[in-house]
Amino acid sequence: MKKIIALLLSAVLFLSAAACDICGGGLNNLNPYLFPHLSKSYLGVSYFHNHYRLNEDGQITNQYNNAFVFSGQYTFSNKVQVVALVPFQFNTMTSENIKASTQGIGDVTVLANYTVLTKMLFKTSHAFSVGAGLKLPSGEYNKVKNDPLNDQNFQLGSGSLDYLLNASCRFGFGNFILSTLGAYKYTTSNKDGYRYGDVLTTGATAVYQVKAGQFSLAPYLQAVHETHYRDAAQHVLQNHSGGDVLYTGAGLDISAKRITIGMNYQVAANQNLVQGELQAKPRLSARLSFSL
Repeated sequence: MKKIIALLLSAVLFLSAAACDICGGGLNNLNPYLFPHLSKSYLGVSYFHNHYRLNEDGQITNQYNNAFVFSGQYTFSNKVQVVALVPFQFNTMTSENIKASTQGIGDVTVLANYTVLTKMLFKTSHAFSVGAGLKLPSGEYNKVKNDPLNDQNFQLGSGSLDYLLNASCRFGFGNFILSTLGAYKYTTSNKDGYRYGDVLTTGATAVYQVKAGQFSLAPYLQAVHETHYRDAAQHVLQNHSGGDVLYTGAGLDISAKRITIGMNYQVAANQNLVQGELQAKPRLSARLSFSL
C-alpha cells in the first residue's frame, strides 16, 4: 500500500510511493528555503514507515508500509531545481486469516520547482515557489481478484500516470522560519479502469535554526491536512475509499558541511478515512543526503 509524507520540510514534493494514497508509504516535501542545502544539487535516501488498521465488518487487518526512497536533485540555477525520486517498498498485511507481503520498486516521481520570488524586506525574508511533475506507472499493479478493498490498497504502484502541482510560501525573521504549502495530485485511470482518488494537501511548518560550531540544527513543528477523494472503478465512485486526516508532528534536521540527516514523527490528530473503517497510526521517517 501506499501514501505520502514524512519529513514535511515544506512543499516541493508531495507524492506517493505505492498505490493507495491513504495507505501508502509517503514521501515528503523538501523545501530549499527551509533547509539551505536543498537548494543545491544533492543525492539522498529516505526511509518511511506507515501503519494502518482496517476494521471491515469486525475483521481487523493491519497494514505496514515501509519504503526506502532514493532521490536526486539537479540545480540549474538559483530558481530552477529538478528532482527525481525512486521508491523501493516493503509492505506487509496481517489479519486472523491473512498474512501477505510484497516488495519492489514503486512509482517513480519527477518534479521541477521554480522560485517565483525571493525578497528581503527590512529584517525579514520572503520566498514563493511553484512546482509541477509526474508520477510514473513504474510500480507493479495487479488486477484485483478477491477482496477489492485490501487488494486495491496492497499494491506497489497505481498503474496510472498522475500529475502533480504544488506551491509554497516562506517567511523568515532571524532564526525563525514559517512556511505554508499546498499540493494537488490529479490521478488518471489505469489499464483496468480503476482510478485512485485525487489528493489535496495543505500544511504549515515552523522552524528554528541554530548554529553550533560546524553543525546547523533545525528543529521544527508542523501540521498537515490531507483530503483524499474517492476512488472510481469504471467511472463508478467507490464507497470504501476517500476521507481526510490531520497530521501533527515534529522533526529535526542536522547539517554538517555537505551531509544532512533528519528525522520526523507524525500522529493523526483527527481523521475520518474510508468512512471510519481505516485508522492511521503514527508514522516515522528518516533521511540522509549529500550536497554535490
